[in-house]
Amino acid sequence: MKTIGIIGGMGPMATVDLLRKIILSTNAQKDQDHIHVIVDNNTSIPDRSEAIWGKGPSPVSQLLQSADRLTDAGADFLIMSCNTAHFFLPKLQPHLRVPFLNMIEETAKYCVSKQIHHVGLLASGGTYTSGIYNKIFAKFNINVSVPDDAGKEICHKIIFEGVKAGNDNYSTQPFQSVLQKMRQEGAASFILGCTEMPLAIKTYNIAGHFIDATQVLAESAVRFAGAPCKSYL
Repeated sequence: MKTIGIIGGMGPMATVDLLRKIILSTNAQKDQDHIHVIVDNNTSIPDRSEAIWGKGPSPVSQLLQSADRLTDAGADFLIMSCNTAHFFLPKLQPHLRVPFLNMIEETAKYCVSKQIHHVGLLASGGTYTSGIYNKIFAKFNINVSVPDDAGKEICHKIIFEGVKAGNDNYSTQPFQSVLQKMRQEGAASFILGCTEMPLAIKTYNIAGHFIDATQVLAESAVRFAGAPCKSYL
């Protein structure tokens, strides 16, 4: 089997969540049936949203350092536990020495396989600003609804003031209103387009039909590595 390299630290718990999903999605009977996974939990990578907004340093240098460390350690292909960081992928790819499995493309392919043609996007502010989901999903003829500016801020806050801050008592009422508005626009399914979003949905017991991009990536990585996959999607 191929060895997976995870560019992590964005954030640390999201990295653990991705690794956990890879392990759970591997149809293994014993330790030796599992995939060799190398993780670089690089918490020094600058904030991706701040960089996209021009308010902080670019993460590209640190992302490349992580990619090089993982490749040197024996990773056969790379994945990232951060949706927003995929905005910088075009700057990374010319320097990568092994294949990279794109979370957003894999999620679009999954939607096509399930005949899902209209989704709502739940993401960080940087992911909304980058437009990466809209651009890639458009190639697959999938309509993407996004919240208005106030709704985007609400989604951003549940990630940073809720999950990342470890606030188990965070009020989700504004977030629920954002979901309802997108449902009225025709989005029956919602892409969890930030690696903290699945944690938010689980932590705050939010109901709805959600497509976990992290789970999609985990299962794609298991298959790409050549291991038998147990699907939870």
